[in-house]
Amino acid sequence: MTDHKFPAYMGQQSANETSNLLKRWLEHLQTRGSTIPGEDDFRSFGSHSTLRRLRAELSEVAPEQCGPLRLVISDSEREKREGNSTATGNPKGPAIELSIPKDELRDEWTHVLDNMRKLADRREAGLLIVRGATPPASSMVRDIEYILRAISKVCLDEGHEPELTKATIGMWLDREESRGRRASGLSLQLRLLAQFLKFAGKKKKLAKRLRKLGAEFGRRGRSKKKRKFSWLDHNPIGIEDVWEKAEELLAQSRAEPAGTRKKYTLALHAAVIALSVNAPLRIGDLSRLRVGIEICRSTSGWSLTTDIRKTDGEYDLPQLWPEITEFLDELFILDAAGGEMWSEYDRRVGTPLFTVDGGRTGLSADWVSDVYYEHIGAGAHIIRTIWHQLAYESDRDLTWMALAMCGQRGTRTKREYRERNARAKTVRAGRKSLADLRRRAVETALIDGYRSTSV
Repeated sequence: MTDHKFPAYMGQQSANETSNLLKRWLEHLQTRGSTIPGEDDFRSFGSHSTLRRLRAELSEVAPEQCGPLRLVISDSEREKREGNSTATGNPKGPAIELSIPKDELRDEWTHVLDNMRKLADRREAGLLIVRGATPPASSMVRDIEYILRAISKVCLDEGHEPELTKATIGMWLDREESRGRRASGLSLQLRLLAQFLKFAGKKKKLAKRLRKLGAEFGRRGRSKKKRKFSWLDHNPIGIEDVWEKAEELLAQSRAEPAGTRKKYTLALHAAVIALSVNAPLRIGDLSRLRVGIEICRSTSGWSLTTDIRKTDGEYDLPQLWPEITEFLDELFILDAAGGEMWSEYDRRVGTPLFTVDGGRTGLSADWVSDVYYEHIGAGAHIIRTIWHQLAYESDRDLTWMALAMCGQRGTRTKREYRERNARAKTVRAGRKSLADLRRRAVETALIDGYRSTSV
C-alpha cells in the first residue's frame, strides 16, 4: 500500500471514526486493486453521507485524490434532487409577459426557422451551401425566433393575428422603446427581421424598409454614448484590475478544502476571467471552446485557435501568455485522479473547457457574462472595451492591436475605433499644449519676480 499517500495514518488502529473511515477506504482500494482512485472507486465505497465524510478526511491527508470524489458527490446530489422533484411538467419561472411560447409561433414561421437552423448547422460544420439564401449563425436564429415571439405577443395583445407588417413592427418598436431599449440593440433586431424575410423569400419591400430602418437606428445609437463607456466613466477599471481579480479568485480557490464545489467554482471563475483578458473573445465564442480542439495544451503552454461565429473569421493565438498556464492547468488538476494534469487533459479532449461536471456538459455564454457581473460589475464584453480604451489612450495608434485581440475585422468597427483614437489624440495634444503654456507662464512669473526683488 505504499502507493497511497496517507503517511500519517498508515498502520494506525485508532478507534475514532476518522481513522476507521480512512482504514476502510484503504482496505476498499486494496480489494479493488486500485492505486490511484477514480470515480468508480468512490461510487462503490459508500453512501452520499459517507462520501462527504471521506472528502473531509481526504482533503487533509491526500487532497490530490479528491477530484473524482467531487464529481461523484455532485452526481449524487443531482440524483437526490431529481428523486425529490415535485415538477409537474409545466414551464418553470414567472409567466411570459413580453413574448409567446415558441411552440405557439405561426407554423410557416417555425418552418422557415427550422430550415435556417439546419443550414446554419451545416455551414458551421464546414459544409458548403450551394443554393438559396445564406442563413445567419445559429445564435442569431435564436434571436430571430425571440423577435418573432415578441411581435406575436404585441399582435395578440392588440387583438390581431400575428403577422409581419409595417404596422405590427411599428407597434413592437413602440413597446420596446417604451421599455428603454437602446437604438443600437433595436438596429440589430430590425436587420435580423430583414434577414428572416429575405431567407423566406417574402415581402421584399418590407425587408428593404427594415434594413434602412435598422441603419437609421444604428446611426442614432452611435450618436449616443454607449452604456459600456458610461459604465467605465463611473467605474474606472483597467486590464490590470481584471487580471488581479482573476489572481485573487485563484488564491481563494487554493485556500478552500480539496474536493469541494466552492474550490472548483472559484478556480473556474478565475480561469474564464484570466483567459478573457488574454483572448477577449465574445462570450459565445469563449463558451464554445473545446479541450484539444480549439484550446490545446503542449509542453510549452496553451494555444487557442477558433472560428468567430459573428464574422466567420479565424482567431489564432499560437501561444497564450505563460501566466495563463496555471489558471487553465488548475481546472484539470482539480478533477484529475491523483491530481495528474496530463491524464485528465487526455481524458477531456473533445469536451467543453468550461464545465462543472467533468466535461459532460458545457456552460453557456450567459454563464461567462454572469461571472463578470459577479466579480467585475459589468458583462464580460467590458474587457473588450477596456482593451480598446487602452489602445486609444496610448501615445501610439494601437487600434490594430485591440482589434486583433478582440477578433474584430469589420470595416465599420475599425473606422469607429480609429475615429475615437483620433479624437483622443487631439485631446491629449491639446492638454499637452496647455500644460506647456502653463509651465512657461510659471517660469516667466518666477523670473520676473526674481528680477523685481533683485533690483
